[in-house]
Amino acid sequence: MFSNRQPTPASIASLPQTEARRAVSVAPTFVALAVALAGATAANAQSPNDRVAQDVAKVNDAYIVGPKTASELGCIIAWQTLVPLPTGHSLRLVSSSNDGILALNSRNEVSLVRPATGDRAWTASAAQQVDRVLSAEIVRVRVRDGEEPRVIITTDTLAYGLDFKDGASVLRGRFRHVPSTAPTVVGRGLVFGTRGGQIAWFDCATGFDMKAYTVDGPVGKSPIIAEPAVGDGIVVAGSAQGTVVGLDAGSGASMWRKELLGGVTAQPAIANGIAFVASEDQYLYAFDLGSGVTLWKYFTQTPLKTSPFAAGSLVLQDIPGMGLVAFTQNPEGQIGGEIRWKRAGLVGAPIGVTKVSGSDAALLWCPAARKVTMVDLRNGDVIRSVDLPKVEHLEADSLEQGGFVAWSSDGRIVRLSPMQVAAAPAPKG
Repeated sequence: MFSNRQPTPASIASLPQTEARRAVSVAPTFVALAVALAGATAANAQSPNDRVAQDVAKVNDAYIVGPKTASELGCIIAWQTLVPLPTGHSLRLVSSSNDGILALNSRNEVSLVRPATGDRAWTASAAQQVDRVLSAEIVRVRVRDGEEPRVIITTDTLAYGLDFKDGASVLRGRFRHVPSTAPTVVGRGLVFGTRGGQIAWFDCATGFDMKAYTVDGPVGKSPIIAEPAVGDGIVVAGSAQGTVVGLDAGSGASMWRKELLGGVTAQPAIANGIAFVASEDQYLYAFDLGSGVTLWKYFTQTPLKTSPFAAGSLVLQDIPGMGLVAFTQNPEGQIGGEIRWKRAGLVGAPIGVTKVSGSDAALLWCPAARKVTMVDLRNGDVIRSVDLPKVEHLEADSLEQGGFVAWSSDGRIVRLSPMQVAAAPAPKG
């Protein structure tokens, strides 16, 4: 449990490192602490400057993203919190939305963290410890008096529902169609791909699969490997065999279908009425979202197995042998696509868009190197690289444009808010 009593700078400085981290998780801001530390240590006659520097360093070490590093990302620290973990266990998954931040540990217990303050509302059992959890989402469901948020934990066989107010168990449903992908939130339910080749809809209020659509048809079914994408009321999904479909998100009815020459193993992207699909047949496709008409397709020298990313008026695609390539989303009359720039040697995958010195930049995150690279969307130049050695996972734009949620397996979660408002990114999935 978190205490409402604010730690003093002197008490933080005297604590062991792990306890200091717990103490600063409820401290207001690093700046306020630094000022307090300076005042507290100024009265200490024994090497006051060294003492201040040591105390500030101890406090700074408690943050997985310190103030200086946050400023390099164009952000300030909104808060950092520490989710208590059972002995011998670690943080496994964090999912963030405007309704709340869900933190799941390796014992399959979930904590709800308030996105505005970083306060922990409750911790509850989310699933059995042996369950393989695919996702943790907050979904708004219909109730008698309107609608309310509900926490939905999905595994490869079951879905668990928890009350948003206190974490009490309210739902346990078994999937009739076994998921093969993580789900995508669609309205008041979830949509996911299955091993049997269907796109299935799950009702988060009742705990039942509502409907399913077989992507490849009755003959030659293949599993769905890539998570479906949703935008403008349309679900776009592709199969391992290479069938791509556009389905009405509400009814599940087929709107269009395309047969490609290779499988789809990466989630499509949707932006500005266009569905972008990377295929193992070596093409990047741009389909009209409503009709499925092929607007353009670009042929590469290798199968494409990573997701395209829509950023502003561009779509970014990592192409082996070429690097990160930026295409115009909708080039007039150019059926082979239009390359705006390409940049080799970049590490990481695009996760968001931000403002850097007045320019829109794509954010590339590499978890192996623990590094963010900011790439100018105008020309592909690297604006800045920022090392985040304590961060194991990073989300961008999930709470606010240009903002981040970062976390590490030891239970620390930090919210970074942007100093400037970034250009609106393309809708996710």
